[in-house]
Amino acid sequence: MPEPSALTAASAAPPRWKRWLKSFGPFVIATVALTVLLRRYSPSLIAQEMARGQFLAMAPIPVLAMVVTLFIVCAADYLVLQASTGRPSYPTLLRGKAAVTLLLVLGYAAGQTALGVWLARKTGTSAARTAGLLLYLVLSELCCATLVAAASIHWGGVEGVGALTILFPAIAGALLCLKLGAPVLLRRRSSVPALLRPWKDVSPARAALEVLLRIAQIGFVSTCAWASATAFGLPVPLGVMVAYLPVILVVGSLPVNVGGVGMVQGAWLLLTPWAESGEQVLAFSLLFQLMLLCGLLLRGLPFLRRVIGEIADGQASASTETS
Repeated sequence: MPEPSALTAASAAPPRWKRWLKSFGPFVIATVALTVLLRRYSPSLIAQEMARGQFLAMAPIPVLAMVVTLFIVCAADYLVLQASTGRPSYPTLLRGKAAVTLLLVLGYAAGQTALGVWLARKTGTSAARTAGLLLYLVLSELCCATLVAAASIHWGGVEGVGALTILFPAIAGALLCLKLGAPVLLRRRSSVPALLRPWKDVSPARAALEVLLRIAQIGFVSTCAWASATAFGLPVPLGVMVAYLPVILVVGSLPVNVGGVGMVQGAWLLLTPWAESGEQVLAFSLLFQLMLLCGLLLRGLPFLRRVIGEIADGQASASTETS
């Protein structure tokens, strides 16, 4: 029996309780986290800090960060996709990534399957092969974020992170060994499961270059966050921001935030010792996230209609295959 396509797998409806959990779980957790924070920090003082800060001076920097990082992240993804499938082209990947990330933030109905459906159409790969590509990319991002965060905690003197001092190095070390060691082991085998093909196809040299690109992206975002904080009036030293932001990014990547708002605000409070108050930090974090969303809109809107059409075509093709 032929393997079902990735389009079929991506469109298969999960049980209702899972759909509800995926749809509303992050909202519930984010709401609880914000409620706890707002009971400790005054909403009126946060609003005052927003008005007092130099918003217009900081606003363009996060927007620029989102546009530039798109090119860096897509370059890293392109190294993986070209090694494993030879497709899509870099310009095609740029527009797809820009639009799909915007769809996910806006709560598009396709949810987390949007990228899988789009990628399956552009690479022509099977369900397991596409799942393997997505898993490889997600683990690559987690590897680099925890690697930089672990280095920041160790050499940057980051405090107040508890068990993360052990957890981050363990995750980063395991994933890095997997990325660099798996190709050597898997290439000795004539065939491997489709889910594991990326670990066979992406050479250690290419994987190392991909890691360097993702680390450069994190460094660029950290520098932009420092510049934004300085422009806003939050006097956080560059070294402190470079040390703490990777930790914030890891927390922000967890499915306990909605549009970058939720438990991640608690992580931003690590910067409180360098601020006038916790309210100032929260005011900056919320405005910073707002401008990041504006950057997502700027880079994604030009391609949104076309990519939605491609996703819809993919779902229609999957429905035809299963009927």
